[in-house]
Amino acid sequence: MAGVEYSIYFTAPSAGLNGVNLLKAPTTLVGVAFNYQYLGVVIDAVRTAFVPNAAANGGLSPIIPVHWSFSGLSINIVFQTAGQVGILFFGNVLRGSISLDAYSGVLGKVTGSNSGTTVTNVSASSVLEFPTGVLKLVGLAYLFGDTSSAYDVWSFSTAGGLSITGVGYQNSPLGGAFVITPLDDVFTAQSLTVEVTMYNVAAGGTHTAYIIAYYRF
Repeated sequence: MAGVEYSIYFTAPSAGLNGVNLLKAPTTLVGVAFNYQYLGVVIDAVRTAFVPNAAANGGLSPIIPVHWSFSGLSINIVFQTAGQVGILFFGNVLRGSISLDAYSGVLGKVTGSNSGTTVTNVSASSVLEFPTGVLKLVGLAYLFGDTSSAYDVWSFSTAGGLSITGVGYQNSPLGGAFVITPLDDVFTAQSLTVEVTMYNVAAGGTHTAYIIAYYRF
């Protein structure tokens, strides 16, 4: 029967990689709920799954169903910031869940500032670095870190010379796969530059967003 057997509430002690002790082994992670824009779960030595949350203002997401089994009594979590809170759910796979490795990705951050005295559009970029190997992009999430831009338009060129463009905006209502733009096995080099135009940034304002590029080998 699908459902939660136990759960672990966390408050991140620091940003970045931290260990979380589990209550039993083996065990299956079946869902996550957290605030801020993303939560990373280390799958193996190469892959980290970055589960996206849409909230620009740090709101707590509802449970996002995933599934992945762990054999040990601890797992490694990548927290976005110290004080990030959330819940890890363990048990039997929930309806509509997505295998955690589908969220295998690399994380980038883009920041633009308006040093002028009037509202204006701001250009910025972020370079994403992938593991070594022949990779195919399967999705991209663009997550506002604040509400200082009306909306952002992002774009990049594929290894085949094509262009892909998408949009990011404030307060998208759901996280998980809902906020990922699916890509059709787009080939990429080891580095990918994402160009961003931030619209209507206030005078003296700074806008930050997070980019997660999802891939498979």
